Amino acid sequence: MMKLNFVKISPSKNMTVIITNYVDPTHYSQIASTIMDYEYVNAEQVGFIATPKSRESLLRLEMSGGEFCGNALLGAAAYCHYNGLTEKKSFFLETSGAESPLVCLVEAKSSNHFVAKAEMPDPLSIKELVINLNGRSITGSCVQLDGITHFLTDYWPSEDDFNLIIEEASKKIQNKAIGVIPYRRLAEKEYEIWPFVYVKETGSRFFEQACGSGSLAVGIYLSKGKEDKFNIHQPGGIINVETGVKSYISTDVRFTCEGIANINL
Repeated sequence: MMKLNFVKISPSKNMTVIITNYVDPTHYSQIASTIMDYEYVNAEQVGFIATPKSRESLLRLEMSGGEFCGNALLGAAAYCHYNGLTEKKSFFLETSGAESPLVCLVEAKSSNHFVAKAEMPDPLSIKELVINLNGRSITGSCVQLDGITHFLTDYWPSEDDFNLIIEEASKKIQNKAIGVIPYRRLAEKEYEIWPFVYVKETGSRFFEQACGSGSLAVGIYLSKGKEDKFNIHQPGGIINVETGVKSYISTDVRFTCEGIANINL
C-alpha cells in the first residue's frame, strides 16, 4: 500500500487533486483513476508534483495522462504560496503539455484563497472540423495545444450529445486529451461555455465545472491573434482570458482539503 500526500484544490470548482510526494510516472494513470473515484477524493483530475528540468522553475506539474491543464497549473501556482515554497508574486513553473517554463502570478486573499494567473502555451494549430451527430453536421474549430485539443462549437448540445461528439471527434483528433467546448455569447467580451473533457490515458470523461485550457481556446479563437480580454463563464465560475503576444488565464483558487490517500497498487 502507498500512502500519498495530497491537496484538493478548487480553481473555479474544477476540483483538482495534486499529489505532493514523488510517484513513479508508470503509476500515474492507476493512481489518478483511484483518486478521482467517489470512494476516495472525488475529483475531476489529478496532477503530480515532479522535479523541474530547469533551474528557473519552482516545480514541475505532470498530469496523469500527460495532458496540459490550465486550471491545474493555476492550482500548482497557488500551492507554491499555500505551502510556503515562495513569497514571490511572480515565478516560473513547468507542466506537461508545455515545452518551456510558464510564468505564474499569485496574489493571496487569505491563507487558503488565492487569485492565480498563468501564461499559457501557444496553440499548435487552429482548424475547422465538421462532425456528424446523428445525421446532423456540427461545424466547429479545433484548437490544438500540446497535450489537449479542444473542439469549439456554437452548437449547444444536449447532455446526451457529448459522448457521441467525443466518439466522432476522437476519430479525427489525435491528442492525449480532447475537450468539447460549446460556447455562446452573453454580452460584449462575455461568453459562456459547457466544458466536457476526455483523457485517453485514464479513460476519464467529465463535465468540468471549469476548464482553463478550454477557456483559453475560446479566447484565442475569438481574438483571431489580436490583443483582447474575455470573461468566460462556466458552471463553477469565471475564468479570465487575456490574448496577445502571450496569452494568460486567471481565476480564484481555493484549497478545500488536504491529507493522506491510501492506495493499493
